[in-house]
Amino acid sequence: MTGLLEVKERLRNIYVRFDIYLNPLFKFILAICVFSIINGNIGYMRRLNALPVTLVLSLVCAILPLNAMIVLAGAVILLHLYALALEVAAVACILFLLISLLYFRFSPKDSIYALLTPFCMHFNLGPVMPLTAGLMGKVYSVVSVICGTVIWFFLNGVKQNEAALGSSEETAAVSKFTAALNQIMNNKEMYLVMITFLLVTVIVFLVRRLSIDYAWTVAIIVGALVNFIVLFAGYLVLGINGKTVGLIIGSLLSLAVAFVLEFLFFNLDYSRTERVQFEDDEYYYYVKAVPKMYVAEQEKQVKTFNAKGGRRTARKRSLEYRGEDLD
Repeated sequence: MTGLLEVKERLRNIYVRFDIYLNPLFKFILAICVFSIINGNIGYMRRLNALPVTLVLSLVCAILPLNAMIVLAGAVILLHLYALALEVAAVACILFLLISLLYFRFSPKDSIYALLTPFCMHFNLGPVMPLTAGLMGKVYSVVSVICGTVIWFFLNGVKQNEAALGSSEETAAVSKFTAALNQIMNNKEMYLVMITFLLVTVIVFLVRRLSIDYAWTVAIIVGALVNFIVLFAGYLVLGINGKTVGLIIGSLLSLAVAFVLEFLFFNLDYSRTERVQFEDDEYYYYVKAVPKMYVAEQEKQVKTFNAKGGRRTARKRSLEYRGEDLD
């Protein structure tokens, strides 16, 4: 544990020292991941799939706020859907406008959750986002998680029905619009996941704020159990098959990621808990103080030897031993 704490402290010091360079680098890497996943799943416009275009967009996102990355990602998605079918792009545009009103009204500072939720859903790590939002954000951070969830389910539905949605028949315009709209209106699994993520975020947020030992650990375990139980029961009720194995694996991986976040951002030493009482003219206070685990880096002591002085001292001692006068 001591070694891990030392590594954590070194990483923190490196980030504090070079954050002006690391933040754009992290945004650049995140942008590459976002645009690569978009192009890999709904890359219907070939010009946007080119690597130089992805790199240029990622460089632009590296120097702009994260909300700008959301706008650019939405524009790329709309262009790809337009290449598939105008009706699908129209439905997506309406959906994005509604989501933007909800997002910028309640959680405009939680853009990282909106960006990472589709990314995690793509790799079957969806539960990690409500756990993270409950641990490190506010209750309203779940709005960003839900927005990202809706976008992922819509795009996943478009991908699964791209043959029907991309039909070139002119008489199929109404059916395309209806089919694209059904990816949102009739997607029962999407509503189940949204309700589950809402419950998990609220429960984790409330539990981790309790004045109990290992509050974050308890919140992570309770949140993971709620997520698994609600989704498992929901899949049974809705008759959705083939999700159990993925749900188990995703829950375990999300649990591991949540514990890593706890170690990095909330590693407390409950063995040194202190309870303090004090008062003022109006209130009497009971304060529980729990120190964070901290291991300072070992300071290196470097001794400097003066070679010239050392030789002079040796010569002086030699002459004194012989009884000679130094003068």
